[in-house]
Amino acid sequence: MKNIYKILAAGAFVVPVLAGAQAGTIPGLLATFTSLINAVIPVIIALAGLVFLWGVFKFITAAGDEKARDAGRQYIIWGLVGLVIMFAFWGLVRILITTFGLQTGPSGLTPPTL
Repeated sequence: MKNIYKILAAGAFVVPVLAGAQAGTIPGLLATFTSLINAVIPVIIALAGLVFLWGVFKFITAAGDEKARDAGRQYIIWGLVGLVIMFAFWGLVRILITTFGLQTGPSGLTPPTL
């Protein structure tokens, strides 16, 4: 029953975004999806940065407790892994956009002009 509430809550945030799209067109839906992804990516990167900083805080404050230092070390490692993966993927996308001459426009990526 709790899963239904979670789905309804997520839908309450997504439906207004979809309603603002051009009615029923694939480019409109793609533009909406692109804008939604562009809004979520900085939040995920910020969360990975916060995990890293939380690990640094835990590591420094647990001077005598070896288990707490190990927990802080794990937060640091996984925060860095998350940041490296996200920035590497972001760089790969940028390389592909530049290589194939794609341009970003109001509706996301547009094919190159001849």
